[in-house]
Parts: sequence; C-alpha cells; structure tokens
Amino acid sequence: MAKPKPQAEPNNKTDPVEDGPSAEDELQVDAADIELSEEAAQLVHNLQSQIDEAVAARQRALADFRNYQKRAAESEIHANKAGSARIARSLLSVVDQFDMALDQDTQQLSVEQLLSGIRLVRGELVKALESHGVNRFEPEIGDEFDPMMHEAMMRQASEDVKPNHIVSVLQVGYKMGDLVLRPAKVAIAELKEEGE
Repeated sequence: MAKPKPQAEPNNKTDPVEDGPSAEDELQVDAADIELSEEAAQLVHNLQSQIDEAVAARQRALADFRNYQKRAAESEIHANKAGSARIARSLLSVVDQFDMALDQDTQQLSVEQLLSGIRLVRGELVKALESHGVNRFEPEIGDEFDPMMHEAMMRQASEDVKPNHIVSVLQVGYKMGDLVLRPAKVAIAELKEEGE
C-alpha cells in the first residue's frame, strides 16, 4: 500500500494583485485633466482672484506696519531729544549764575555776599525744576511712615511720636506729579516694648 502524499499546507498570505491601478492611484488625478463646467471655471477664477487680493492686502498691511514701527521709533527718539533740550535750556540760567559767582573778586567778597549768591543760584535751580513739574516735599514730624514716599534711615526712641511714625526728617524728597523721584529720608519711632 502506497503512502499518501503529504498535502501542501494552504497559504494564508494573499499575494498582491499587480494587474490594475490601486484605489489610491485612481484618486490622484491631475487637476488640469478635469474638465470644468463654465460656471465652475468662473467660480475657481473668482476664488483665485480673491486669494490674490488677500495676499496683496496682507503684504500691504505688513509694509504699513513696518513703516509705522519705524515712524514710532523715530518719534520717540525725537521726543526724548526735545525733552532733554527743554531741561538743558532751563538749566542754562543756573550755569550763568555760577559763572557770574565765579567771576567775583574773592578779595572783596564777604561771607554774606557769598551766601546771597548761593541763594540766588539755588533759587534759579528750584525755578528750573518747578518749570518741569519737579516739586520738593517734606513730611511733618508725626506723619505716618509711607514706604512709597519715605525711606527709613533709622529708628529712634520717642515719647511723643507713635511707633512707625516720623520722628525727624533727614533729607527732603522730590516728586514729579505722582512719580516720586527721591523719597524723603526719615527717622521713625521705635516700636514700644510690651509693658512699657
């Protein structure tokens, strides 16, 4: 009796079909090969025109914005120079006063005349600062300490002033509008120990 021949195992793998184009190939169609109706062609033309106009408008807007930035930077530089020139002009009279004081004959100059000259120059300087909105402020003894306006230099014992209130003013402050240019330097009352 002859042995039966072993049967070949079935192949579960599918071989790719190489006969026709794949589904992907069928979907990739050149747009130039599509024939459009007259209405569709007009719509495509209109859409392309709108895209071209939008791109051109964007380019114009970017150019305008760059020009605006350049003009704004130039204006800022000009404004800074104009502000500096205004301050410098107002201080020229102070320099003139110093020059006149230095031209005096020191042999004939009394202490009173010297002090009078210094007061005159100081007055000119204060006037120049005030013309730019810079004003001096001096807190009162007993005022509450305000860290936005005052700089505490030390604490002092005081019977008459509440703790954290100003005992003495060491140096006046200066403001320009609401901006504190230099806080007033002050001494404040010490915190009292419990039981005192």
